[in-house]
Amino acid sequence: MAVDTATDFADARAGGARRCANQSTAIAEALPDAAGYVVVPTNEGFAAANSGTACLVLGRHAAIGGEVGRFRDDGENLWVGQMSVGDRWVYEEEDEGYNAPLIDCAEPHTDQVIGMVQAPGEMSHKNGSDNATELCGNKFESVWAPGPERTVYGWIVDEEDWEQGFNKVVCTVSRSDAKKTTGKIPAPGEV
Repeated sequence: MAVDTATDFADARAGGARRCANQSTAIAEALPDAAGYVVVPTNEGFAAANSGTACLVLGRHAAIGGEVGRFRDDGENLWVGQMSVGDRWVYEEEDEGYNAPLIDCAEPHTDQVIGMVQAPGEMSHKNGSDNATELCGNKFESVWAPGPERTVYGWIVDEEDWEQGFNKVVCTVSRSDAKKTTGKIPAPGEV
């Protein structure tokens, strides 16, 4: 997601990882199942890497499914692993699932990602799918959707990624009447 350029190899070894963490931690923490990873070049590879330390964000249990952070474009269809807290998207139903194109906050959208919840360890993919919205509601409904005008939904990965250990549920808030909204739904306690 970024490249940290060092002044020399010693600087890359001494500070590259810390500087990368400063650039990638917020993005990794906003994703449901990701972690930052740093690739500091060897002394021999320093020049070949153009003095750069690679700052990566990787999926912990499965591939993220595409670009993250500033590398995503509006209209890009998001996978659950790419959804970050604060993202807005439009729910588009399909025959075998749905699309979730990323939308700028100022544009009409149906969903805003508000957080994640860990599914119980023994929960199967089928039970996760059946209970995703309930799991999110238990954690977020009282503060994000306390009245009838909003509702909380839960979204999970496909069965293959679930079986690999990606068992966090992405939680969104939407209007109960399924109409689109514009602007950011403020976090609880924000003015």
